[in-house]
Amino acid sequence: MGRIIKVPDPLESSFVPPQLFNRNEQIDYLMETVVLPAKSNMSSTVFINGQSGTGKTATLKQLKITLTDFHVSYQNAIGIMNFKTIASRILNGNLTQNYERGGYESIFRIVSRNIEKPIILMVDECLNLVKSDPDGLYQMIRAGELYNLHMGMILASVDNAALHMASAEIRRLGLFHEIRFPKYSMEELYAILQDRVARSLFPGVISDQVLIDIAQTSASSGSARMAIEILQKSAFMAEYKGDRIINVEYVRSAVSLINPYITESKLMELDRKELVILLSLCQSLEDNSSITLETLEEQAKVNFENYGMGIVDQSFLYRAIRHMETLDIISSHKQGQGKGAGVRKLLSMNDTPVGTLREKIYEILG
Repeated sequence: MGRIIKVPDPLESSFVPPQLFNRNEQIDYLMETVVLPAKSNMSSTVFINGQSGTGKTATLKQLKITLTDFHVSYQNAIGIMNFKTIASRILNGNLTQNYERGGYESIFRIVSRNIEKPIILMVDECLNLVKSDPDGLYQMIRAGELYNLHMGMILASVDNAALHMASAEIRRLGLFHEIRFPKYSMEELYAILQDRVARSLFPGVISDQVLIDIAQTSASSGSARMAIEILQKSAFMAEYKGDRIINVEYVRSAVSLINPYITESKLMELDRKELVILLSLCQSLEDNSSITLETLEEQAKVNFENYGMGIVDQSFLYRAIRHMETLDIISSHKQGQGKGAGVRKLLSMNDTPVGTLREKIYEILG
């Protein structure tokens, strides 16, 4: 490339290195609970969850590369509203015909006839799919006993998908497993950055102290994606300027270009009503640093009417707020002392430009 970058690919957050850092425990768990049972023609399902940038997708993609004795189907579920679409794509490139129009029994019969290896199905960004098609999820998880198609299934999302199922739905599904991917520590992010630097940059173009600065900046979110993106932008800016060194000023400039908190994947975890509530929050925060629940509810009533969604159910509003807090999209704090009428919950979004987010939500809602 030039004086700074020798190989650009490892600077992409989507790059899957030969070895993942600090995810052996999670990989071992998936091997034990999904891969080994599938090898013995047994069905098993694991829901994995964790904040953006904690290695969920990288882990799935690395398993897809290494599990050569299996038929591994990796599918991103953003924009997919039913599991029948997922089921029809298990064949991947083995057959060109789309069998989505058939029922599950006919789809799985074709899958069994054409795939001899044990099947591992990976469904990334699965939360909205799980929420919108609980019956389809039942068909997939119980495919072994219903259709004699045994497979290992891994479903990944930022939030814990099981928290969005009714207790009756969970009992109906039967046994499944759950594992959370924790945020990366500063030390773990530093090790990841060192590896990416060794693979992508010429020796001596970035100091350990600058790498530590990037790791410390990213540690608040615990996101490897954020750390790698800061490194990438810093490197490209230094390359563009013709410099031989990536200094801390390039890092500051890179950080100013990145909004790590509201990513497309987080927004796609929200259903349409939750997006309208988030839009209402953005509108209410345009001239305020924080707002009350009552203010949000009043603005949400207007938007629900504009989008033809009926009335605002207060219990749904509270659940949506908790969901967005879990995703680190919004934050809240209490104002006042003690308990009762003197205490108010205030909502804010200190790390996100609400105008930019508002426009992004308008685009998604159409």
